[in-house]
Amino acid sequence: MTVFIDSNIIIALLNSRDKNHSRAKEILIELKDPKFGMRVTSDYILDEVVTTLWTHTHRKSIVSKAYNLLCHTPEFIKFEYTTPMILEIAWEKWRQFAKWPEKPLSFTDCCILSFLDKNNIAYLASFDSDFAGLCQLV
Repeated sequence: MTVFIDSNIIIALLNSRDKNHSRAKEILIELKDPKFGMRVTSDYILDEVVTTLWTHTHRKSIVSKAYNLLCHTPEFIKFEYTTPMILEIAWEKWRQFAKWPEKPLSFTDCCILSFLDKNNIAYLASFDSDFAGLCQLV
């Protein structure tokens, strides 16, 4: 079993001023349970994390910590790249969801859903309620 980690979990973990900071720490401790298996994230999430942390904190040390955590800490998380196939699936999902104004998913969110589908990933760790009903949230 595998769990995909969304950007808002990492952002909250690394930014102590984030309203979800404590909950992010609790979730990541919970995800150490062997029933969840491996933790994985993608390059699109890295982009969101680095951009958001820099915008909100302007602290190079936190941005560097995020980059190293996601890209160079395999015992914490497996880093994957978004493939052209996932992009194509995400584009179709985005076109589908763009018709539903009550569920306005971003393209990155559609990439996450496509990544979950393509890699048979059961769980998503996220604070984003837009995913409710679309995948199994941790």
